Amino acid sequence: MNLKTSNKQKKIALNTASHETSPFLVKDLIELFLTQYIEDRKTESGKKVPGARKAKGQYEERRLLYRDVIRTMGDKLADETTRKDVIDMIMSIIDERAANVQAGCVLRELSSAYEFSLGLNKLSDQIVNPGLLATASLKQAKVKLTANCGKRLLTEQEIILLLKWLPGSA
Repeated sequence: MNLKTSNKQKKIALNTASHETSPFLVKDLIELFLTQYIEDRKTESGKKVPGARKAKGQYEERRLLYRDVIRTMGDKLADETTRKDVIDMIMSIIDERAANVQAGCVLRELSSAYEFSLGLNKLSDQIVNPGLLATASLKQAKVKLTANCGKRLLTEQEIILLLKWLPGSA
């Protein structure tokens, strides 16, 4: 066994031991998702690895997840977060701010963060993604998480004004 292999095995053992002793909170799950997937990062050799989003999208993703997820559920154990916890958070976004689209984005990104962590074996094998469970429940309850399309029609007076305005608009 050479020195490099020995050091590498020690690092793996330390990571495994720290994973077992320290709790993996929702804020840790979000931070892992942001730093290892969404945002640009550098390898040990200094090479830049682009993230899944462009610079503005990286900033917006961090703001979105910190404002809604970490503020409300950040100190909960990621393994113990339930469908009800996620639904309560999403419904508070809808009820307090009437921000259905924002609530849908938060739910989508939280679900993606759980999928990412599950893929890296950061969560137990028995956990089911609470974001996906909440999505199914909200869909079943017919909670709308998209924009409300306009259904308004122009009145006769508005149509007359529009037709008078059109020839001079070009």
